[in-house]
Amino acid sequence: MMKKLIIQFLLLLLLIPPSFAQFTKTGGGIAAGTGIYYNNETENNNYKTGLPAIFLTGIYELSLPLHITSSFTFYFPHITKLLVVNAESSKQIISCGMFDLDGHYVINSLDRFEFYGLAGLNITFVKSKWISDIAGSTIKSKESDNGFGLNLGAGTYIKLSDQFDLFGEAKYIAARYDQFLFKIGVLINIDWLIKHEKTEM
Repeated sequence: MMKKLIIQFLLLLLLIPPSFAQFTKTGGGIAAGTGIYYNNETENNNYKTGLPAIFLTGIYELSLPLHITSSFTFYFPHITKLLVVNAESSKQIISCGMFDLDGHYVINSLDRFEFYGLAGLNITFVKSKWISDIAGSTIKSKESDNGFGLNLGAGTYIKLSDQFDLFGEAKYIAARYDQFLFKIGVLINIDWLIKHEKTEM
């Protein structure tokens, strides 16, 4: 049942923005946050997600001042070496990925700067994996979990050129797996590229 809900949510992320908006920008960058603990095991840092993270995003313009963005964020795995009796080596790996669907309300649009507030939906996937080498055999086990949440924050686009924007964003994810998340990256102005290509033709 949960897997079906996740698949439906991901389809929603992919299908809703293109259906109702114009695809204007795409890009990516790096992200950092306060992190989360698998299954909220806060007393043990072995269960915490790694840093930093990387993300990809697409921006769709409904009509000014409203934009919709969909994005995927992947945290670099947090790997902890463990001491296990009779094991030559043993480690625990915490992996985490997030999908977001946010609405942007542009508060102030200047020549080179755009500032916006945001609100949206988040789904977080987190997995814990153990690997041990014992007597020449590799033993693996894993568990996974996910959680839905709400995003609230603000950000800015800074125009570097007609083709590129610098992008910065800070938001709080209110959920069972809650955290603050900060992003910085570069966006490609798809709208400008399409118009420029038509002009050259």
